Amino acid sequence: MKLTAALTGLVLLSGLTACSGGAGDTRAANTQPLTVAAYSQPTLQPNFNPFSVNALRGTIGLIYEQLFDFNTAHTGEFMPSLVTKYTWGTGGKAIDLALDNRAKWADGSALTADDVIFTFGYLKQHELLALPVDKVTRTADGVHVTFTKPAYAAIQDLGRTVIVPKKIWTGKDPNTDTNVQPMGSGPYSLGQVTGQQATFKARADYWKQQVPVPQITYVTTSSTNLLTQQLVRHEIDLAYAGIPDVKNQFVQRSPAQNHLWPIYASMKPLMLNLKRKPFDNVHVRKGIALAIDRQAVTDAYNPGVYQPVGPTGLYQGTWSSWIAPADRDPVKPDQAAALAELAQAGYKQQGGKLIGADGKQLKLRILTVSSFADGMAYTQELAGQLAALGIDAAVNGVPSAAYTGDEDKRDFDAIYGDAFTFGTNPYTFYSKMLSKKSKTNVVGWDDPATESALGALAQAAPDAQLAASKPLQQIMLTQLPVIPVAVKGTPYMYNTEHWTGWPSADDPYTTPDPGAISGVFAAKLFLSLKPA
Repeated sequence: MKLTAALTGLVLLSGLTACSGGAGDTRAANTQPLTVAAYSQPTLQPNFNPFSVNALRGTIGLIYEQLFDFNTAHTGEFMPSLVTKYTWGTGGKAIDLALDNRAKWADGSALTADDVIFTFGYLKQHELLALPVDKVTRTADGVHVTFTKPAYAAIQDLGRTVIVPKKIWTGKDPNTDTNVQPMGSGPYSLGQVTGQQATFKARADYWKQQVPVPQITYVTTSSTNLLTQQLVRHEIDLAYAGIPDVKNQFVQRSPAQNHLWPIYASMKPLMLNLKRKPFDNVHVRKGIALAIDRQAVTDAYNPGVYQPVGPTGLYQGTWSSWIAPADRDPVKPDQAAALAELAQAGYKQQGGKLIGADGKQLKLRILTVSSFADGMAYTQELAGQLAALGIDAAVNGVPSAAYTGDEDKRDFDAIYGDAFTFGTNPYTFYSKMLSKKSKTNVVGWDDPATESALGALAQAAPDAQLAASKPLQQIMLTQLPVIPVAVKGTPYMYNTEHWTGWPSADDPYTTPDPGAISGVFAAKLFLSLKPA
């Protein structure tokens, strides 16, 4: 996974103590702190600005709260946070949000509709709001939000809006302020930040409930070998970084206490550069897609953590009702069919090589991040399979910065490394991959039919979204703008020696994600645990 970059030029504040109001929970002083492996970078730079891409994990969820979210680990059920319910109106161009009237900032003052209105205005003022919000006004039980166009598909993004106190954030610059003394409404206040860890102390006066975990410590780990040892010794309670052969190296060491729950929340495609020949030819794309043994790819590093995915890109395990039965299963490798497609593009096997009309062998270099052992293993398996077909295929493993740079410049034949997250409906998933306006559409797909279908899905009411997704599924099936390979299972690893009540496949009440994308997931997790 890509990790947030450290801020440059910022002086490390070792032992930084927050003046954020809200004391630690002395009730649980003798209870074991909870330790999370959250970073692989060598040092942490204090940044608790919830609008910064470099904010430390825990900023959102532990200190600052979002409006609401949906449980993508289960059936997408509504997860309240600062908002207890929402009601659409005006054909998706308006929504009423009911605020929890118990909510308070860490200094004891009430969190009100004025703070919500201020936050949306602040985001618009600083061009940080991707939502088509027109106005936000006060209502009897919360706020009324109007949009410039129907915004049904943006409901999850709306819910993930982080609310900040007006009295503190007026005048702050979100582009430069690192907010080293944060005050939020969440269940934790900042403890200390050192080079290798950030701690958060439970608030005794949290407005929603008593906080069961007295301290959470997010730590850095320098290698997968060290992480494995720390997990086995139960020095770390929760991790979500990839380690090789996780079932044998971790789970089987103590099956009663060590647990793995891979949540299939995103899809990894093989992405060909459509602006570079011959990958602009759909028959080349189809031939490559037919040659891939997706099960072998997913088993290349950590069997059971990834799963092969069907050709629409939507995971058949959780999206089956959205996908036509004939299109649910992953495409099976078929070398004869692959060669037939490539023949339509002018490529024929000669001496075990695929030679084009120009007399040259089809060449493919697959870009990936060299420091990610799991990513390298999956990509090497892909390259090996395509080489067996007669393609001059190899892995181009580069450092993370070079990977990002080559991707931004579109200087690649193919990429295997990026993943696209599923949401409450397929709009964000498909638009991130395929919209010509999307920064993550790195393959260069530019298709009027796709733009039209995305526009229709964006404005479709919830009961019409399934039908509105069908044209996009057909584009994936027939044009292969990207080639779906695997659904990424984020390998959440945890132990029950110190804490119980973890979410699992049997009780998927939240995603056990302590990161910054959804603070609602993180808060739900830490507020649900119990001492062992």
